[in-house]
Amino acid sequence: MANPCGHEWIVSITQQEEEPDLDKALLGAISELAEIDAFAIYVNKHFNDDVAPVLLNKDSPLGVLESHEIASILQKVSKNKIRVSAAFGSYTSYIPMYYLGRVIGMLLVESDHELAERTTMLSIHILNVYANQLALIHRSRLDPLTELLNRQTFDTKVMEIVSDDQFSLSNEAQSWFLAIVDIDHFKRVNDNFGHVIGDEVILLLARLLKNNFKVDDFVFRYGGEEFAVLFYAKSDSDARRTLECLRKNVAEYPFPQVGQLTVSIGYLKLTEVDMVASLVNKADLALYHSKNNGRDQVTSYLDLNVVETVQNDDDGIELF
Repeated sequence: MANPCGHEWIVSITQQEEEPDLDKALLGAISELAEIDAFAIYVNKHFNDDVAPVLLNKDSPLGVLESHEIASILQKVSKNKIRVSAAFGSYTSYIPMYYLGRVIGMLLVESDHELAERTTMLSIHILNVYANQLALIHRSRLDPLTELLNRQTFDTKVMEIVSDDQFSLSNEAQSWFLAIVDIDHFKRVNDNFGHVIGDEVILLLARLLKNNFKVDDFVFRYGGEEFAVLFYAKSDSDARRTLECLRKNVAEYPFPQVGQLTVSIGYLKLTEVDMVASLVNKADLALYHSKNNGRDQVTSYLDLNVVETVQNDDDGIELF
């Protein structure tokens, strides 16, 4: 064992501020913890029972379990804590990962010998430190009022999407879309009913937004009464149908004391690697079109028929 106390591993895990680095630190700690033939770590990064845990070490020789298999094992681990099964001279250990007393993941270890109790207990401690650090990172991404993802996380997520190697590949099945959603005449709500009711409206709209999109989509509070959504859709018309459904649900919702409210929406398909500010500007142009043409509307950037101009890097540059 390279580090019998585990102190360096724990320090390394608690110093990570980004998920990929945190995952790497955990995988490194577990691989060094004991002489392990094969292991796999599953974790529910959403802290949500409706979301299946993901495999951190995707190259694990144990392969990938199906969602129902993971759920079954987690249920057994939750009831019986550590589980060990032996067959044909091989031992498989199922070690739980806890967060606030709830099992959110597990470590599967396959070896030709049963893990020592001390190794197992240190594994649990390291897994729990990881879970707590993951929760801290998760909370740092959230808007404190709505618990939607915040503006800083939006900028990072957009760049992750457009910079991903798979983004540039043709995918006719579905594409990423960006929508900006703004509450119409929200100033009147604050002026007529006060900021407490205004905050309640924002909270209720956040709930409507989350219910309108899939778990794999990303909903953000962009600022004030404005929200942003990154979501998958098969086409521009499919994206419009999704957003029209949201617009209709908001218009029909009885907001306490306030009554009916509407939202204006602008959206576009992410088709090229571009700066975040440029993509937001295009969505905003579509949003302004909705605002300027009666509000309570959904507008695609394509509807504006904007002629894109290609900037020549050589224009206006004098080298000598």
